[in-house]
Amino acid sequence: MSVFSFLKIIAKLNKYHHILKYNENEEMNKRVPDFKVKMGFGLHQGWAIEGAIGSFFKIDASYLSPNVNMAARLEAATGQFGTLILLSGDLHDILSRNFQSICREIDTVTVKGSIKPMRLFTVSIQTHDMEADQDPLYFRTIKEKKSIRDKMRKELLGKLNTEKISTWEEINSDRDFLELRKHLNLEFESTFKLCYASYLKGDWTTAGPYAKKLIELCPDDGPSVSLNYTINIRFEGKCPDWWNGFRPLTSK
Repeated sequence: MSVFSFLKIIAKLNKYHHILKYNENEEMNKRVPDFKVKMGFGLHQGWAIEGAIGSFFKIDASYLSPNVNMAARLEAATGQFGTLILLSGDLHDILSRNFQSICREIDTVTVKGSIKPMRLFTVSIQTHDMEADQDPLYFRTIKEKKSIRDKMRKELLGKLNTEKISTWEEINSDRDFLELRKHLNLEFESTFKLCYASYLKGDWTTAGPYAKKLIELCPDDGPSVSLNYTINIRFEGKCPDWWNGFRPLTSK
């Protein structure tokens, strides 16, 4: 449900009229050319401590743990990989098989503060031509919105807990999810798998041409741009001697 929730947020950011209006704001476009409301999401799983953190003057409810830090690093890395959502291998491995099938493994890296290689996954989605729509709760009061959303959440969890419907069935009947995936290119997906498998094995002679083909098939795909840069530009198609199936993520 965490993956589903963030995919729903991404869809709403790219289709609701009252949000899309910000993209047309003249002042914003003066300061940031081609401004667009955009959010990146990092998902990880593990333990955390919840509690009030602060001082006599200011106290906030917060979550502390290495796993919280890792989720924050994944969120930051969405910019580096040019994707809106990044999942850790730890989270991917506890998803259902059906949910795992929509996740695309895009790299294996070590992040600052950790020497353990981490697999990174995303979900292939397109947001550029979603059909604009009005938020059905836009004109409701905050109290009404909360009441309606609480009721919807309770009904959905009730159906899931009693197994009247699976999470996979729910997402596959969701209009937003289907629209996000309507341009799914099967040739691109299969080529990416071949490229990535060769990349991990250190067979960059094979991975290099595949990476170039990915750019031809989908020039705007961030993970493909990242792979092509690493293989063909940074290392000029030659696998470095230190390669062991992963690389350090240079930015925090």
